[in-house]
Amino acid sequence: MSGTFQSLLRKPSPSRRPASQKDSHLVIVGNGMISAKVCEALIAERLNTHLKITVIGEEKTPAYNRVKLSTYIDHGDAKKILTHPLHWYSKNKITLKTGIRVTSIERDSKTLSLSSGEHLTYDHLLLATGSRPLVPPISGCDSDKVFLYRTLDDLDQIIEATKGKKAATVIGGGLLGLEAAQALQSLNLETSVIERAHSLMPLQLNQRAAEILEQKITAQKIKLHLGINDITITEPTNCDHLELLLDQKTTIKADLVIISTGIKPNSEIAEDAGLPTGGRGGIVVNGHLETEDPHIFAIGECALLHGRTYGLFAPGYAMAKHFAARFSGKKLRPLEPLDLSTRLNILGISASTIGEPLQEGLRLEFRSGDTYRMIVLGRKRALLGALAIGPWHETGQIQSNYLNTFKISRKQEAHFLEHGELFPQKTTEDPALWPNSRIVCNCLNVSKGQINTCLLACQNDPDLVAKKTGASTICGSCAPLLAELCGTVSTVKKPRLSISALLITSVIALLATLSTIAFPGVSMADSVESTWYKIDQLWRDKFIKQITGYSLVGTFLIGLIISLRKRFSWFTWGHFTTWRFFHSAFGLTSLGVLWLHTGFHFGSNLNFWLMAVFVALNILGAVAGIITAIESKGTWAAARRLRPILTWAHLILFWPLPVLITFHVMSVYLY
Repeated sequence: MSGTFQSLLRKPSPSRRPASQKDSHLVIVGNGMISAKVCEALIAERLNTHLKITVIGEEKTPAYNRVKLSTYIDHGDAKKILTHPLHWYSKNKITLKTGIRVTSIERDSKTLSLSSGEHLTYDHLLLATGSRPLVPPISGCDSDKVFLYRTLDDLDQIIEATKGKKAATVIGGGLLGLEAAQALQSLNLETSVIERAHSLMPLQLNQRAAEILEQKITAQKIKLHLGINDITITEPTNCDHLELLLDQKTTIKADLVIISTGIKPNSEIAEDAGLPTGGRGGIVVNGHLETEDPHIFAIGECALLHGRTYGLFAPGYAMAKHFAARFSGKKLRPLEPLDLSTRLNILGISASTIGEPLQEGLRLEFRSGDTYRMIVLGRKRALLGALAIGPWHETGQIQSNYLNTFKISRKQEAHFLEHGELFPQKTTEDPALWPNSRIVCNCLNVSKGQINTCLLACQNDPDLVAKKTGASTICGSCAPLLAELCGTVSTVKKPRLSISALLITSVIALLATLSTIAFPGVSMADSVESTWYKIDQLWRDKFIKQITGYSLVGTFLIGLIISLRKRFSWFTWGHFTTWRFFHSAFGLTSLGVLWLHTGFHFGSNLNFWLMAVFVALNILGAVAGIITAIESKGTWAAARRLRPILTWAHLILFWPLPVLITFHVMSVYLY
């Protein structure tokens, strides 16, 4: 097993690259949220135009949003939580088979056996089978009054069973268990929660955060039974209710019980086909979601990536994008461990986790009333994670810092311990409270109003909103803001090396440009016998001056062309931060060529103004580059306001330059 797993972690050979050749057949087993996201990503890559795609789902209903499962209790309309209606699949040339289960995989013949009796061949197979509820060994859990909380069918059964009932109990105090408790409360049932751990949500919250959550939940008249190791469920004779004996001490009554104690990957079908799986389930994949079989991939909750399964939707969405992009033939780096950040609203209580806040590190805590915030710092004060109970308007900016592993200063630490914030209040205003005219995306001038207009149509999906409006598709610095407006979290990770290179190059360019003002130009030789006379021919010889002059114009034009990358929203090749770095690098190069052309002599009249504009342009560009890098690092929120001002000043100052250069060239050749 370990040898196989290590071999999968190695960089795949060219033969392992998915081939999306015309008329090949991709079969996706599973029709949940991640499967639907894969379909969206394949369509975005235009693979549905020449690739035969078949999706097989075990549930009768097309893919639906499990995050909104509890809302089904309020309206009872499954269509309201569908990710896409049935006709969407046919419209995009995707064959959808619902209510059918894959019973076996024959890898040699690339054939699937279906519960309908059919046999389906494939060229490429993507397993998106998800997970199922994990049911612990509880005596009496086979009663017809005990339910699971996972699918629409489960909810239909629960809704029917609660008619005329008064009390219900949830076994499981994790995220899924609390969601079930919220659903039961909305059905006007007296609700209690039983949890084996000594606190709620033990995988996400520390003891202090859990205590505040428990106080808030208890205030909503939900009874909590924590630290329970043994549960026995019985149904007394001639009674219409259940009795739960807790640790052989306490007995509670309930008309029905919901078990929601975690999930287990649906990986048995892969294991039966001889594919490696983990000890606790999960199909072993490498960083490109490839299994041991070069024609079979796995994604979402059923996949074991870097030795762990991911039960959250954001990591699943990241996998979906990666799979589709790589399947289209793009060269991508293997997936790294995925972000586990999440933002929840449990029983009306806001809870946020960023990264993995329960790992070891320097813990900084803030508590005020029923608000609790905690951040964890690692080596060199890098942000490892954060969590909060209660609203925290900084979560988007903090997550951006976490994703880019930037450091927290001691000043920020002191501010957090005193005020519960890492950044000044003015710079972390809740974007939801912004006026519609406020600009969210500086690159394409996209306002909050434009984003709000398409939120409903785009199902609050940041990717769809970005595609429709262009916001965050250029430099990506507004991705956390866009995610906040969509009510989710950003998973955008900027290339750190490009950001650091941009900062270093811009600082050097600024110092070099300022040196042209602070120090006199190159001294010219006063004798033809001087050794320096041979060198200063650079500034005396007309032909050399022409070469350096045209080189300067050429270098400047290349830098200008690179800066136009953001002007075309359809042009998305390469991260914009990398383009910015090359723009600043060419600006720095132009300073070197400027020295060869002028020796940093400002001259007089026309030459003086040309030199002054050129130097001022480089100063503004260098400062804009520094501010941009700081904004990307997230260490100074005011940079977001300064950057567009400097950028526009840089652009405005550019316009006199072509005119001045034209007159300069004319003066050389005509006089």
